[in-house]
Amino acid sequence: MKILKLLLGAAAIVCTINLAHAQAPETELLEEYASPGVRGMGKGKGIVIGYERVPQFDITSDAKDPRLQDGSGRVRRHNKFDVKLNAPILNKPQTKLIFGIDYKFEEFNFEDVTPAAYDLYEYLEDKNLQSIGAQVAYLHSIDNRRFYLVRLKGELNGDFTKDDINVDLFDYFKSTVDVAYGWKKSPDYAIGVALQFGYTFGRKSVYPAILYNRTYNDRWGVEAIFPANARVRYNVNDKTLLFAGYRLEGASYNLYVDEGPLSEFGEIELRRTDVKGVLRLEREIYDFLWFGVEGGFRQYYRNRIFDEVGSKDEILDNDLSGAGFVKFEIFVVPPRRFMEKNK
Repeated sequence: MKILKLLLGAAAIVCTINLAHAQAPETELLEEYASPGVRGMGKGKGIVIGYERVPQFDITSDAKDPRLQDGSGRVRRHNKFDVKLNAPILNKPQTKLIFGIDYKFEEFNFEDVTPAAYDLYEYLEDKNLQSIGAQVAYLHSIDNRRFYLVRLKGELNGDFTKDDINVDLFDYFKSTVDVAYGWKKSPDYAIGVALQFGYTFGRKSVYPAILYNRTYNDRWGVEAIFPANARVRYNVNDKTLLFAGYRLEGASYNLYVDEGPLSEFGEIELRRTDVKGVLRLEREIYDFLWFGVEGGFRQYYRNRIFDEVGSKDEILDNDLSGAGFVKFEIFVVPPRRFMEKNK
């Protein structure tokens, strides 16, 4: 489990590096100041809207507490929706301060859910498991070889409603701090190390990661934050990119169950871990507007319920069968006039 936690933490750091790259045009990377981006990487994403669907798969639940029973069922679909916005507060060649906000939710739809169905499945049916986050990232280039990055992020994660936010805001709040230090070996090669301190996957922990971005020629490159994310990039042309690789994803949600056997525990926590094999296409629609489509196989490694937030005491261990998935995105990137101006 310790190794798994390290993997998950590294996965969370991916968004920190990507957030910095969002405001580091590749034309600026080549000369004076170092940054995580390399030649050939896609343009930084300022606004992203995405939708993901996983179709039918089986679920079984193994009770770890005598007050609960085992259960089984079938999920008709698992939907995820997210919106992200990144914008520079300070955008100087050597120093960048970036503000980002995001909103996402996921929901499960089960087959044959009735009042007599398994308690957890009945509770999760059409329930929006939400996350609202805000972050600030500071990227500073020490010189043309070295850079460092600091990110602060706060999130509200759970099955909350508008009324809950007004009354119990801090019950859902979790914070993280990311720090990274890197070296720009050339315009085509950047490496670095990173640490995260926070509650991204439930209990407070420290997670390490290694950054490796490299472009080998005009067509091929690798973008990775080991061990949680790695993909091979193929540049078809300036308007089309192809990727193949894998990534780890995870989340934790605070749940307030007020009916059925689970209500005996009050506030509980759902933590999940997924491993994805991914094929992805990114294509320009018009100048600053792009779309992305990806698909592959999603293996649910862990999906567990704990008796309280941050606890080690597991009360349900859910086994979710692997399944294919598809995701669609539309996103806004810096327009060509902006990129040419930065030259």
